[in-house]
Amino acid sequence: MKAPLILISSGRFMDTLSMSRRQSELYAACLSAVGGAGVLYSGTSAAPLATRCDGLLLAGGGDIHPARYGQTCICDRLSIDLVRDTEEQALFDAFFARGKPVLGICRGMQAINVFLGGTLLQHAGDHANCCHTIRCTGWLAEQIGENTVVNSYHHQIVDRIANTLTAVAHAPDKSVEALVHPSAALLGVQWHPERMVPSVCEDVAEVNHLPLFSWLCAHC
Repeated sequence: MKAPLILISSGRFMDTLSMSRRQSELYAACLSAVGGAGVLYSGTSAAPLATRCDGLLLAGGGDIHPARYGQTCICDRLSIDLVRDTEEQALFDAFFARGKPVLGICRGMQAINVFLGGTLLQHAGDHANCCHTIRCTGWLAEQIGENTVVNSYHHQIVDRIANTLTAVAHAPDKSVEALVHPSAALLGVQWHPERMVPSVCEDVAEVNHLPLFSWLCAHC
């Protein structure tokens, strides 16, 4: 059986002579562990990639420009790349239009919400560089547990949820930790599951979030 080919979104970094693309190798390691194959986005047109690839992983990274959700910048901690915002919007639109599965992680979940019409809170305290409990419902609870501990590397949170999305996990402060679409293969999580897989990376001991990557590949 052919391995599902998953496009992984990338961050842009200026080197001495040119712009480079980078992303954590943990994403590809987790995809490989469930029979998938990850390929790093290199900045080319979205349409042919959405035709060729079987699924999309919108990975972690900096912040989405508030203009994308109708606001001005009111936080001086934002790390913004307008080109990445534009590229990921095009990628999401192309894969979503073709009915191909999309998994959003951290920034990726926030991007899904924004691209479908939701908004973000530009800065929220007590969410960066820590671990905390979440409460899950539905399919997500079956996969990773109703009550579990997750890592947390973000300083923004979902504010208004897009009309077509449903929250299926919350932090103790009621902030949204996971979003799903009722009819499309679309899942977003606010934490970093690639850092919660035994033998790959273990931010939280005795926790395995590999099923989220299995979900992505199974829907290809």
